[in-house]
Amino acid sequence: MSVSSNLLPDAVADLESGITGWTAGSNTSLFSSTRFWAGAKSLGMTATAAGTVSATTTNRVAVAAGTTYTAYAYFANLVAAAGRTGNVTVTWYAASTGGTAISSVSATATTLANATAWNSPPPILIATAPAGANFATVTVTATGLTAGAQVAADGIALGTPNAFTASLLDYNTAGCEVSTGGWVAGTNATVARTSTISYEGWWSLQITATAAGDAVASLASRVPVTPGAEYSGFTHVQPPTSGLGFIVGLAWYDGAGTLISTTSYTHTPASGSWNRQGVSGRAPAGATTVDLILRPQATAAGQVWQCDQAAVFMVPATGSLIDYAMYSAEVGLDGWIVEGGTFTQSRDHAYAEYYSYKLVADGTADMTMTLASPVAVTAGQAYQLAPRVIVPGFTQVYVAELEWLDATGEIIRTTSIEWNNSNHLTGWTASTTADIAPPGSVSLRARWRRKAPPAGEVWFLDNVMIGPGGLAALATPTADSTAIQLTLQGLTLSGQTHWGLWRVTNDGVRTPLRGYVGDTDTITTTSDVAAITDYEAPLGTPLTYIVKTWTTTVNDGWYYRTPQITLPPRDDSGVVIKDPVLPARNTIVTASQLPDWQRSARQGSFAIRGRARPIVISDVRASRTGTLVLTTETTEEATALWWTLETGNTLLLQWPAGWGLTDVYVAVGDVTESRISTYAGHSDRSWSIALTEVDRPIGSLVGSANRTWQDVADDNASFAELAASATTWLDVLTGIRGS
Repeated sequence: MSVSSNLLPDAVADLESGITGWTAGSNTSLFSSTRFWAGAKSLGMTATAAGTVSATTTNRVAVAAGTTYTAYAYFANLVAAAGRTGNVTVTWYAASTGGTAISSVSATATTLANATAWNSPPPILIATAPAGANFATVTVTATGLTAGAQVAADGIALGTPNAFTASLLDYNTAGCEVSTGGWVAGTNATVARTSTISYEGWWSLQITATAAGDAVASLASRVPVTPGAEYSGFTHVQPPTSGLGFIVGLAWYDGAGTLISTTSYTHTPASGSWNRQGVSGRAPAGATTVDLILRPQATAAGQVWQCDQAAVFMVPATGSLIDYAMYSAEVGLDGWIVEGGTFTQSRDHAYAEYYSYKLVADGTADMTMTLASPVAVTAGQAYQLAPRVIVPGFTQVYVAELEWLDATGEIIRTTSIEWNNSNHLTGWTASTTADIAPPGSVSLRARWRRKAPPAGEVWFLDNVMIGPGGLAALATPTADSTAIQLTLQGLTLSGQTHWGLWRVTNDGVRTPLRGYVGDTDTITTTSDVAAITDYEAPLGTPLTYIVKTWTTTVNDGWYYRTPQITLPPRDDSGVVIKDPVLPARNTIVTASQLPDWQRSARQGSFAIRGRARPIVISDVRASRTGTLVLTTETTEEATALWWTLETGNTLLLQWPAGWGLTDVYVAVGDVTESRISTYAGHSDRSWSIALTEVDRPIGSLVGSANRTWQDVADDNASFAELAASATTWLDVLTGIRGS
């Protein structure tokens, strides 16, 4: 089949339900023939007198001006006769009915065999619909008939070619369906076309070596390119025997037609089957055109290679830091180092195109696929390793690793995430591991690892994306080192609709952060980025943060865990007093006397008649209560403390290191402000604050500890710029640009 989709209705193309879709031409009567190329019937044409017969589709089919179409039809003599030809014609029209034809185009006529067999290949035309063409008809024609003689047509088609749609080569050049006009022979070669074998359609390009050595064929007309863009070229090839080299090259030329450079790749295709062999490269500066070079490496004169469905195309931009030849598996195996198994291109599976990487474990160690040369990165930017993977058909675990290297090539940090396919036993699985390049990192080495697989275990990888992006979070201390600022990105990865963020302590306890719309255990995704400050982060305690994204359940999406971060403990006598809901009121005050904590009993003692001892009924002991004594030295410190206390909100107290106290949420009772000196001008004060320990309070975060309207003004030159960059007032508050 040489059309991607036949525009002719089935009844018109295969004639199984009759011939009503066809109109007889001059000297022709039509009938439904029981001869067939496929199905059970065909279009029969009888000559009224000696000469030519024809039939045209009764109804016009819609086409688009500027689009390339192909048409063909099979012919057969009902009685063997010599000297006859078959042909197909497409006629272009502006309207669905009426009017005169814009133009028409015919295939090169095919001589029908002096037999009753169906001719193959059929006559084929390839044509571009002219300006103004909106509709078309198909005409089948046979010449050389005697009066009363009959021929049949079947398998009639009109449609866009069944070609690699992204290719810059026209359909005839790709497969020589009409001629070899798209190719020229170079050194040590002749070119022809053959219908003996083909990958698609009926014809293929044939390259014959005139002597031992490289035999060269190239495009008759080079195709335009854009400097800096990545291009790939390929052809499907069958060599005369296995073990021979076949080079595919892209030759880059400047505007004057001077060769700038050539990018090539050497393959060793197997005989007896079609092998897609390709090359890719980036158009150098000054390049305006590129030539596709096919270079068989002949070992003797007369060796013949068949090539079909060649293509040159611009590789779509993916943001990947590795080129198409490495992430797609379409060119070869260069750029990767595989240990613990074998590594081949495979047609067993392919995610997007033709090949994937096939890894087969040898059972001796971990099986790894490692980037041979690290790629350059910028510290502070998030990067991701995102391969598509087909795993064995049972639950298995694999690891994706990112190694961050400094300028000397030493490893700064390794980020790894384990993935398992428990919910995805068949088909391609997406698995993205992301991290933010740490300070000092200049390059990244990516690795895929399967730990201790049994010998013979098979994995497939394709579209191995390495580049900016992915789900990640950057955790940094605030300027006063009393809180942790978190910047999240990649929240919309794979279209996830919810995200969550948790603080994790060394004992494994996870606590959602206090966010602007409640706790961050389930947040509806409205932007790819978000920022939040963990004002309740404990001091002097190693912490990590986990961010997850999902659509249905919390465990069905993506996951990222930050490197460990620790806020410095206080080494003086200052107590950090935080308002969890209103962080702008946070303050640090010197403690002069710690509370003597009391935990009241909740019990009743009941004397029972006839018993010496009472019965005591108890409940859980009450939370701690006590009085904290603080000292302020200046009026400003006193004012700040009153501002913290006056809301009556629950507060969080964080103590200096070495005091043996844990962070505590407290409700503040009566407060006594006392003068330390009777001298009126002395500003020192002593504060007695009654405390009751309580649970972490509910409530969303309101405001910020330090962001002001001045920050907003500094970030934006005008209100119009602010409105364009922030989608909500929450974006203005947090400083996150809307997206």
